[in-house]
Amino acid sequence: MRASVDLSVLSLWLRFCDKLMGSSEFSFGNIYFSYSEGLVLRATDGCLHGWTKIGECEPFNGEIAIPLRLLKGFLVGESGEFLNLALMEDEIVLSSGNETLRMKLTGKREKQVPVEHEPVAKSDLLDFNRALDFATSPLEEGDFALFGSFQGELLMFASTRSMICLTRLVGEAMKPFVFSFPYMSARHIVKALEVYAKNVQLNIGLGEALLIRSGDFTLQLCGEHASFDPRIVDFLQKREAYVVPRNFQRFVSKAAWLMPRESTVRIECAKNTMRFFGAYGAVLYRAMLPFDCPLRFEFEFSPHKLRSALARMSNKLSIDVGDDFVKIQDSAGRAVVVKKL
Repeated sequence: MRASVDLSVLSLWLRFCDKLMGSSEFSFGNIYFSYSEGLVLRATDGCLHGWTKIGECEPFNGEIAIPLRLLKGFLVGESGEFLNLALMEDEIVLSSGNETLRMKLTGKREKQVPVEHEPVAKSDLLDFNRALDFATSPLEEGDFALFGSFQGELLMFASTRSMICLTRLVGEAMKPFVFSFPYMSARHIVKALEVYAKNVQLNIGLGEALLIRSGDFTLQLCGEHASFDPRIVDFLQKREAYVVPRNFQRFVSKAAWLMPRESTVRIECAKNTMRFFGAYGAVLYRAMLPFDCPLRFEFEFSPHKLRSALARMSNKLSIDVGDDFVKIQDSAGRAVVVKKL
């Protein structure tokens, strides 16, 4: 097998793969070459897989594993226009300009391909990635998020012990579905799509895994079929909303700076005033904001998690109150829900 790949194209997809893999040691930092109507590059973090066609080549069987670190090192400072690949019986030869890198192969792997699936939704990349970035912003390793359709709308949903993030997506839900997936791989998708940096249509498919496809790449995300929290009907309901004070985000950010990650802050709203209370050890934080709202309520939150979510919302926030929760929402429909005390 022989192939020649444009280095500018390869550079983009190597950075894309680097973000997909994250710091996972599942693949020991390998990327994989295979053939499917051209030369295909695959990367994985163990749960998330990504495929992209990077050039033309002669057909060959199986997959060839190459350490990403080794390939990136070989290409450092390379001024040529193409990377040439030649697959021999037991080695692969990479050459560019007047440099050559030979690697012994320990045996070919079986080629990995996307799972069978059926179309369930369409969205555009930038809106999908903004929603995924927002919904997963307060999560930690081991947490899961949800993506699916509800009453004909596409939603991203993620919950932690202290808060819920919920947002609508622009797009088309072709059939009902809800899929649960891990936080870490979701963050890898966010970073990889930021590298791609184009706004294209995404076609969403569902089988044993979630498939996210554009004209340039396919992503496959592990997880399981799920259902939305039944309270989501209440969270989406429109109620009378009140404008959040301008300094609200600044006070949340300051509380996160002053308090350790495991701490919480309580807010009391009464008599047209919003009061912040936070204490940890010898540290006590208090703040007060004028708040034009006739309602009386209290809620408690993690300032670190709320700061992460607010950083991805617009500055124009409103607040409404349900029977047992408080919802903070921006003009784009991104919402944070916290339990009322």
